[in-house]
Amino acid sequence: MKKMRTESRGKYLPMRNMILRTLVVGGVISVALVAPKTITLLKKLDRGATNRKDLYRRITQAISGMERSGIVKTSGKYGHRQIELTDKGHAIIESIYASEYRIPEPAFWDGKWRVVIFDILEKRRKIRSRLRVLLTSTGFLRLQDSVWIYPYPCDEFIGLVRTHLKSGTGEMLSFVAEALESDKKLREHFRLL
Repeated sequence: MKKMRTESRGKYLPMRNMILRTLVVGGVISVALVAPKTITLLKKLDRGATNRKDLYRRITQAISGMERSGIVKTSGKYGHRQIELTDKGHAIIESIYASEYRIPEPAFWDGKWRVVIFDILEKRRKIRSRLRVLLTSTGFLRLQDSVWIYPYPCDEFIGLVRTHLKSGTGEMLSFVAEALESDKKLREHFRLL
């Protein structure tokens, strides 16, 4: 998959990710609007008319590939098709966002452990899976299936996760443990020795 350089991050992002981000912001959008809006968002990437044709082609190819993969669904006639994220597309964009979220680490560890426990019903198993992805991607360590641990303050992250997953304190609890017996392996894992 071709990648484009983003000036703000200095990284290369797949075209698919940029289109997914556009869809998340815009919801359902028209193919006739995708390319101009993407060019507006990525103005620094559009190096004139010679590159524009190639950019439109790459956008169209990316959308077709995402449709074949079940990431987006399109409707309408060619030239005025609308694109909408599917559940699979929403899961992919969530994993992209999750991989970018970082909990700030203080200069010194305060010696306390942040523990998250959850009990999410089977009928909400997709939410449970999303929660595990979010916890893993931000650096939490699984102690047991529904018990995860992290060494640094993460109240803001927990609040964001609860809001995002529409999960209350009945399904997900967090607390601070002053001490944890036999935590040497945990301290080694988080490089706290």
